[in-house]
Amino acid sequence: MSEVEGPAVHQPHSGDLRQRTADAVAAGLAHSGIAADQRDAWTWELSLSGEQRRGMPVRIHVDERTTLLQAFFMRAPDEHHAELYATLLRRHQRSYLLRFALSDDGDVLLLAVVPHAAMTGEELDRLLGQLVRTADESHATALRLGFASYIDREQAWRARVGAPRNPIT
Repeated sequence: MSEVEGPAVHQPHSGDLRQRTADAVAAGLAHSGIAADQRDAWTWELSLSGEQRRGMPVRIHVDERTTLLQAFFMRAPDEHHAELYATLLRRHQRSYLLRFALSDDGDVLLLAVVPHAAMTGEELDRLLGQLVRTADESHATALRLGFASYIDREQAWRARVGAPRNPIT
């Protein structure tokens, strides 16, 4: 059998695509007005705040084939692990690209992995907006589940000293 050659299809070199993605991330961050520290040619660190979840550290890294967006959501929970994880997993049903994950230390993260071909400034803006919305919608419930005993102790202390209640309850 002879091989039939078709028209040559230009596949961008992975380095070119990686650089184009890094440029899109840099332009998207600049366009959005979000202050970010560029750690190297492929990595940015920033902080996002919503109505409920404030000062959330975010790292964006353009890898060889994908762009990883990773945000610290909360430290490892003290209690009610199964209920908390089930709640966060159910949240995935309503999420576009973002997923909850656990770090090696048990801290809860929000992650998105995006192929380079899909990453644009607009897509970055959409992801960061979803990140803030997801964190805002989930944070108070997650804290109540993961740190219920601590919150109860704090509220009792606040009542004893005449301080206002913590709004997390």
